[in-house]
Amino acid sequence: MKKLVCLFFAAAILAASGCGYFTEPIGTQTPTALPTAAEDSAEAFIPTPEVTDAPTPAPTSVPTAEPTATPLVTSLFKSRVNALNLRAEPNTDSAVVATIGFEETVEVIDAANEDFLRVLYNGAECYCANRFVVPASEQLYGYLAPMYEYKKDSHGNIEYESDGVTPITLKSELIDLRLVIPDITVYQIFGTDKNFTGRVLYKRPVPVLQTATAKKLAAAADRFRRDGYTIKLYDSYRPKSVQFILYDIVQNSAYIANPYNSASNHNRAAAVDITLLDRNGKELEFPTPMHTFTKKVYRSSASEWTDEQRRNVDYMTNVMLDSGFKLINTEWWHFSDTDYPSFIVMDIDMADIPMYTAYQLGYDRP
Repeated sequence: MKKLVCLFFAAAILAASGCGYFTEPIGTQTPTALPTAAEDSAEAFIPTPEVTDAPTPAPTSVPTAEPTATPLVTSLFKSRVNALNLRAEPNTDSAVVATIGFEETVEVIDAANEDFLRVLYNGAECYCANRFVVPASEQLYGYLAPMYEYKKDSHGNIEYESDGVTPITLKSELIDLRLVIPDITVYQIFGTDKNFTGRVLYKRPVPVLQTATAKKLAAAADRFRRDGYTIKLYDSYRPKSVQFILYDIVQNSAYIANPYNSASNHNRAAAVDITLLDRNGKELEFPTPMHTFTKKVYRSSASEWTDEQRRNVDYMTNVMLDSGFKLINTEWWHFSDTDYPSFIVMDIDMADIPMYTAYQLGYDRP
């Protein structure tokens, strides 16, 4: 009887364990909650390892380079005036720290205010008036604003119109020929030492004429261009002080107007000395070199010229006369505006003629 009780008790234990002895010894399995429907799969029982960060070495101190200053962004500008003051502060009351000349450059950093720019000059920061500088790459051209004066006789008395009441008014407005005739070749001979004086007489050889005269020359240039030629300019406006130098050497009013008792139309910026170039840039054949002072330069000496020289002079002369110029007998190269009496005789040094960009003067770049 005692054996039957033991057997029954053992069978009950086995039934209650669900035959778990095939996987773990009894008493070692940790009790867990029953799986839900979503977890009721083989994957639900595969343990997933926790994600951990990979070990990193302890930080070390890395030396770094010293920070460098951000370079200033600058633009190169140049002075369009003869003397430009650079100041310590952006106003005209501050101290002048330096002065630069015509076409000398500064590095512009930015605008300090409406009137002044912050600039670098010789590595130092200072300020300059913005209206007197232009980008360094820009070409500068001469322009002298309109001015007027009463005509006076040799005694300094005002001269009057035929009514005896209205004073005769003279005028002047100079413009750079390169603006109105972009293909003109400028070789102002008195701006070199290759002239008959052997001296440079124009400090800054700016090829200016009266605006009205320049327009007439531009009309002639159009005619020449259609025929395959362009103008080569040897002289245009000439200050009267230079006229004295030339006359004192030549002392012959047939070639150089006597400034002691009159004036040249060059002094009025109303005359030009020119020749012509062909399509290859070669100067046409004319009777003599420019400013040769012999009788061969006289138009009345045409019989001494070759046929080609005569044709070239006649062609150039006819175009210039049709465009509003007059000639003189003693220089085949010289032409004056027929309106020359209405212009002021001037002695303005070319270096004092104000200079501007084409844009500032309302022109496209030639």
